[in-house]
Amino acid sequence: MAGTSTGGGTGRDDDAQGDGARGASREPPLGEAEVEARWVDIVARLAELDDGEAPADPAAQAPAAESAPTAPGHVVARTAGPRDWPTTPEVEALEEAESHFAPPDPGPVLTSRDPLATLAWAGAAGIPLLAVVALVVRSFLPGMSVPGWAGPTAALVFLASVAVLVWRMPHRRDPSDHDDGAVV
Repeated sequence: MAGTSTGGGTGRDDDAQGDGARGASREPPLGEAEVEARWVDIVARLAELDDGEAPADPAAQAPAAESAPTAPGHVVARTAGPRDWPTTPEVEALEEAESHFAPPDPGPVLTSRDPLATLAWAGAAGIPLLAVVALVVRSFLPGMSVPGWAGPTAALVFLASVAVLVWRMPHRRDPSDHDDGAVV
């Protein structure tokens, strides 16, 4: 067959050149002593690099702004920053009103207008909580027993509560609501 290799290669791309082209440039593996010697050489060459004329303590070299000599009666003007602008009492009052957010008081939770939803939430959240409390109490008081009908009844109440909550979810979006999600 034309174009096939008769060598005993593995079929990888690096075998396509043959052993002659790459085999001569390969070095034998280095021993631990040679690797350690090369690392020491690299570290020594890097240690010779000079970082420049940096002072040992930059804070000691820089003159402090407060220690600058001033003549009597001489006032040092501070440069204007991004938040320095002339303000009036009106502007300050508006900024104060905008900067403090007071969330509205939440409505009553248990006295909502929909007692079925309140009962469904109580069953969906209360039954798993009651099961955990029963397991903890039972581990500390091994003589205490739970009636046999309590487990299946609790499971049915939980499933009914979840079913009511899913059934009461909105099925369609409000056509007048054009909001596509949260605003960041």
